[in-house]
Amino acid sequence: MDKKYQVFISSTFKDLFDERKKVLDLLLMADCIPSGMEAFVATDEEQFNVIKKVIDLCDYYILIIGGRYGSINEATDRSYTEMEYDYAISKGVPVLVFSIDDSVELDPSKKETDAIKNGKLAEFKSRAMRNRLASLWKDSSDLVGKVAISIMRAKQEINRPGWQRGGEYDQNELLKQIIELKKQNDILQKQVSEYSINSIAEVDSELPFYGFKIKLHYTEIHYVFTSNTVTHEKDIETTLDELYKFISLRLTGRHEAQDFIDAVSAFVDGYYVDRQQALVVKNQYTQLGLIKSFVDKKGTEMIELTEKGIDTMNSLNALK
Repeated sequence: MDKKYQVFISSTFKDLFDERKKVLDLLLMADCIPSGMEAFVATDEEQFNVIKKVIDLCDYYILIIGGRYGSINEATDRSYTEMEYDYAISKGVPVLVFSIDDSVELDPSKKETDAIKNGKLAEFKSRAMRNRLASLWKDSSDLVGKVAISIMRAKQEINRPGWQRGGEYDQNELLKQIIELKKQNDILQKQVSEYSINSIAEVDSELPFYGFKIKLHYTEIHYVFTSNTVTHEKDIETTLDELYKFISLRLTGRHEAQDFIDAVSAFVDGYYVDRQQALVVKNQYTQLGLIKSFVDKKGTEMIELTEKGIDTMNSLNALK
């Protein structure tokens, strides 16, 4: 099935207007759905919240850095462009960075004159160019060529959900997935039903929770496609209750099962957790009666906190 991928284009506005337009045209030719800054220019917190929602829907994020740092948010002391970049990283959206080569002589109107902003720009550029699919560009043609190569490789090497026209799906495959999820749901519902209100105390005494140590393996979120890529991994030791205190706040309401794994990944900023280990933890919380699973009308496995899970969350996060 053919998919179209939504791509967010982030940059300062006036100085990179022409470059951004050429990148937008390229993305359209590459069968992508560009989300351009033309429609989403952040000038205050309210508009930035709108931008965050757009980034949430995007499959890839392109950052173009020129000679200007941009407008600064007084609350964060960072530019809105840098805030967008940090938000995309926090949400695990693959980031493609393209920064102007320092050897290029820019027109004075396209350079910062403020020393503080210049310092912030240099720091932001240095940070963005590390551990990401990052390239330097010298002119708009060079930029467009490198964006074309990077977005093609990103689509091939980083699996993203993308968008497809309604009705373009394999009904037989979808039916198989629904049946399999229903089987899993039946098993989980049976497990949950075995723990009545009267037996919860007994379950708590038999299954470890408070103070029970677990070790989780994390890998750094990394999107560099070069031969000298270095991947950082580390093991984190925590407890079931400490982890639940953190992730439960991110799982209020109804969520897709994948959101549980994303919440466990967020426990270590900038890293993602081993999927199998996260599923083991999810099973433990299910047996403890803290979360429950079900399949929605679309055949998607969903999870939500039980009443006990909500009470436990409130107890763990209460100010003491």
